[in-house]
Amino acid sequence: MATFNLIRNSRVFFTTLVDATTGVINTGGIITSSNTFELQVLDGFSFSQGTNQATIQISESGNTPTRGQRSFNTALNAVDFSFSTYVRPINNATVVSAEEKVLWNALMSAAPIDTTGTTFASTTLSRATTLTNVATIVKTSTDMTAAGFAINDWVNVKGATGTNAEAWNSQAQITNLQPSATACTTITLAYAVAPVATATTAATGATIALWKGAWVAQPAAGSAVTRAQVSSAGSNKNQLQKFGMYFLVDNLLYAVDNCALDQASIDFGLDGIATIAWTGKATALRQLPSTAVVSSANPAVFSGAGNATGTAAAKETNAQYITNKLSSMTLIAGIQGVTSGTTYSIPLTGGNLTYANNINYVIPANLGVVNTAIGYFTGSRNISGNVTAYLRTGTTGSAQLLADILAGTATTSETKFRMQIEVGGASNTVHVDLDIKGAELQVPSISTGDVMSVTINFTAQGFDPVLATNTYDLAQTNDLTVTYYA
Repeated sequence: MATFNLIRNSRVFFTTLVDATTGVINTGGIITSSNTFELQVLDGFSFSQGTNQATIQISESGNTPTRGQRSFNTALNAVDFSFSTYVRPINNATVVSAEEKVLWNALMSAAPIDTTGTTFASTTLSRATTLTNVATIVKTSTDMTAAGFAINDWVNVKGATGTNAEAWNSQAQITNLQPSATACTTITLAYAVAPVATATTAATGATIALWKGAWVAQPAAGSAVTRAQVSSAGSNKNQLQKFGMYFLVDNLLYAVDNCALDQASIDFGLDGIATIAWTGKATALRQLPSTAVVSSANPAVFSGAGNATGTAAAKETNAQYITNKLSSMTLIAGIQGVTSGTTYSIPLTGGNLTYANNINYVIPANLGVVNTAIGYFTGSRNISGNVTAYLRTGTTGSAQLLADILAGTATTSETKFRMQIEVGGASNTVHVDLDIKGAELQVPSISTGDVMSVTINFTAQGFDPVLATNTYDLAQTNDLTVTYYA
């Protein structure tokens, strides 16, 4: 008997159980809590694959002309999928995490989340001056190739302590391994942003660790509290992390192969709960046989012929939600590292930030077959958004910001600010910071109403990581850091 399939009974899963070359989900593999993760999504998710069609029409003269036409399917377009999740940080003992961490990492990195890191003994972390972003780790001899590291890899540093721990424990690129990669005693790093510190040598313990991937959980160290971060630092990749998606729609299980996340849009409207709208693309959409089963339990168990088998990671039902009512924004004139200019503290009434990879899938155009996507490449990285606030007077309010930007239009075509949006409020234990150390602001627009308000549009831009330069740089990837607190 035919049955209906209801969206209220749907479940969504993210999986890295895919072929390393093609990105196709391994439906004969073993699902575990380390490769497949359930995502709690909101109503309104979608996944579809459109078809391109060519139509040939006949047009001739005469009293009885041939007037027919024939249509041909020429190509299956890339799969489009979209869904929304809430922003939900959770503190698991000493580690801040979030269910959506796998999505953040796939959006900004080609490497998977590093769950173990690599620790080096007998280490020092230092640099030549307090302005440079170039630092060195001196350690005992290690085969870096065997450890999985190479020049140009982006890593997250852990192990610095003291008052500037948060600045040193951040994203950096490996630029040299000396005297060789296989017997390395000195690692040269170029930080995405030069650590703001008064000393050239970081306080450290007995070890320093390097972690791959865009997402990293940072423990409390020195003056820094426990947090998790994801950064655009390692996002200059032609292709991003390979993953697949499972969409369980009541009684039907669909597999989406060779996925790539195209965009994440964070909304923090005044009266709502902080959400992220995710959109992505993939090469193929498959309906798995009816023998493929996913249990209703948490964690979900996959079984049945034609399906990968095993138990996925459980969904995080205890994570807290973030209400936007307390969200605020701090703006400082000047890019990160220059002498601080005017600081503006602006309570928000709403806003949005969108991170876009501008992904394009490539489809051949052979005759006689239905062509399918063979792969994709990333386009330009675009991070932009807007915030709204009441037009308030005062030396640090939105009215003063408007006045200062207007005054500067006569001498410069680009503004330079440090922007931090505190979603959920900086004073709350559970909140998320959107940190843009180089923000170009448009002239705020005024809206009339019972209470006058302003809309501030902004674009996050890469900048020279050396402190005190105050210069945008297209080649840099230090546009955005997202920090979760719980």
